Amino acid sequence: MSALLRRILLAAPLRLVWTGLLGFLLLMLVGKVAPSILRLSNISLAGSVRNAVMAVMVFTLSLWLFERKRPRDAGLALQRAVPDTFYGFLLGGALLTAIIGVLALTGSYHLVGWATLPEGTTRAHLLGRVVLLFLAVGIFEEVAARGIVFRLLEQSIGTWLAIVASALFFGFVHRGNPGATWVSSVAIAIEAGGLLAAAYVATRSLWLPIGLHWAWNLFEGPVWGSLVSGNDIGVLARATFPGPTFMTGGAFGPEAGLPAIVLGAALGVAFMVLAVRREQVFTPGWMRWIVARLRRTSLPAAVSPEPPPAPAVSPPAIPG
Repeated sequence: MSALLRRILLAAPLRLVWTGLLGFLLLMLVGKVAPSILRLSNISLAGSVRNAVMAVMVFTLSLWLFERKRPRDAGLALQRAVPDTFYGFLLGGALLTAIIGVLALTGSYHLVGWATLPEGTTRAHLLGRVVLLFLAVGIFEEVAARGIVFRLLEQSIGTWLAIVASALFFGFVHRGNPGATWVSSVAIAIEAGGLLAAAYVATRSLWLPIGLHWAWNLFEGPVWGSLVSGNDIGVLARATFPGPTFMTGGAFGPEAGLPAIVLGAALGVAFMVLAVRREQVFTPGWMRWIVARLRRTSLPAAVSPEPPPAPAVSPPAIPG
């Protein structure tokens, strides 16, 4: 294979296509070998673990085959797993608690009591399951959305455009959730898609957005008793949301409400300010070339200054 053809086939946009094909082939293989695993519900613990494992497998294979990199080179360094996930978890828990706090202060959230449990289970057992479930969800969605989609888009079109494109993708992927509307999809794009991509850009670690995502889901549903992207997963608190839909998010949950949009967007902006200060914002070569050409053509033509006038020469004195 010629160097030019290899360069074209391994360009970032095509690597995104090949990675998607890898994921499809893995799904086909699992469907042939273990169809019962493929039929597991996405909101079950087993189904969430399946999704996380498959996402990491596709991520690892794509890096090795197309970029000759390892997961640690793209944000999954094991030595950063515990500290970055921990900080992300604290941040996500604080963010969701602040959102619920705003709803409570405006009369849009009322804590009723303990959540009702299914028969045959205990609160501790159910909480342990959802803690693991949402960790798996965080790993799956962050590796897929930020580690694969955002990262390869960033290499193609730069950080800023990649944040917009991947955030819209992330938001509208949730369009099929219960209670979802175009408003909820745009809200998810702004407060979650943009925020989590910005967290990755600022730290270049997938573990921090994984921790943030994990705590977001865990505190939103099991802890504070609200819907999680339209899904009812109550464990600890039972709550009502009597406020207007633009505040509570209606049937989709607080993620589609104004407090979540404003606070999530504000945190995303803070991460991008940090990313700019750390010089983590990437601009591809073709974009730098275009900007340089535009600057060159927009500059006024240089005008050569007129040469200074020649000094006056006095006529030679004529001896008397």
